[in-house]
Amino acid sequence: MSAHINAKALQQFITKDLGINKLNENQAKKYDIDNDKYTEVNVDENEYLDIDEILDDKDLYSQFATLYIEEKDKAASADEEKKKEEDAKVKDKNESGV
Repeated sequence: MSAHINAKALQQFITKDLGINKLNENQAKKYDIDNDKYTEVNVDENEYLDIDEILDDKDLYSQFATLYIEEKDKAASADEEKKKEEDAKVKDKNESGV
C-alpha cells in the first residue's frame, strides 16, 4: 500500500495518537518494525529513535503512514457503524409513534 501522508500529520499521529515521542525497541516490535531496520536507523545507538529519525527514513515513514491510514479507516468504519445504529434507533422510535 502506497501512503503519501503529510509529514506534519504523520508526526501528530505518531506523537498524539500512538503516544510515541521516542521509539524504543519494544515499541518497534509492537508496530512490526523489523529489529534490523530499527538497528539500521538507530545510527547514534541510543535506546530509542527520535521522531525526526523515524520521519527521515523512507521505510519507517512508509510503515507509520500505512498505520495512519489503517487507523483512519478503522475510525471511519466505526463512525459509519455508529451512525447506522443511531439511524436505526431513530427509525424504531418513529415507527413506534414516540
